[in-house]
Amino acid sequence: MLTEVQRELWDVYQRAEALGVRADKLRALAALLDCLSGSPDHEWFPWARSLAEAVVDKGESLMIRRPLFERAVFPALLAGHRTGLPGCARWLAGLFDLLCRSKACQEGLPEAERSEVGLLRAALRHDPADQRSRRQLLEKLAARLRYSLHELPAGVLYGIDGASSEQCLELEQELDEFCMLAKEDGKAQLHGKLIEQGRFHFRTYRDYLESPGDCRSYAQYLVQLGRQGPA
Repeated sequence: MLTEVQRELWDVYQRAEALGVRADKLRALAALLDCLSGSPDHEWFPWARSLAEAVVDKGESLMIRRPLFERAVFPALLAGHRTGLPGCARWLAGLFDLLCRSKACQEGLPEAERSEVGLLRAALRHDPADQRSRRQLLEKLAARLRYSLHELPAGVLYGIDGASSEQCLELEQELDEFCMLAKEDGKAQLHGKLIEQGRFHFRTYRDYLESPGDCRSYAQYLVQLGRQGPA
């Protein structure tokens, strides 16, 4: 935990935050971070992780400014994440707005974990009983799957572009993951319509891309099949 000097510097910084003078805030924060950098990581990393927990899990209105994130909170979470410490990956996902603004921090993570979904997947690998991460991952995947289908019958999206045949396979795999999570969370019936639409359109759109025949659009392809897909 923090030394007495570090605790005093933290208190000074908190008072500066309350007063609202930007220059004073940044000066007090820099003094704290400089002091932390001169101490062994293992002594103050638990404290830094507790800040992330307070904000992400407990909803406290603590301001985590970018310097505090980059120099203290992120290094502490990254170290915990690398050793599989439960909570760290989920807290990184919860602070993703800060993470995505720091290229250096993002590059400290494996490429597959530079997204909220990737971090939540990692959180479940670290702690399969982490219900918060499970629910959040379910919600994120549901949003991604809905987005991929929202321009039907024009086609299936992958990001801002139309999905390729290979990307349709990725979406099918993501749908399989989503189905598993929904079943484990008792929400398979709730998401039944989305699952049914995904099952049909990811496969059918891939078939269309690979063999469109004389159809000039996916909508025309569906008409030719005599099916519009699940309503």
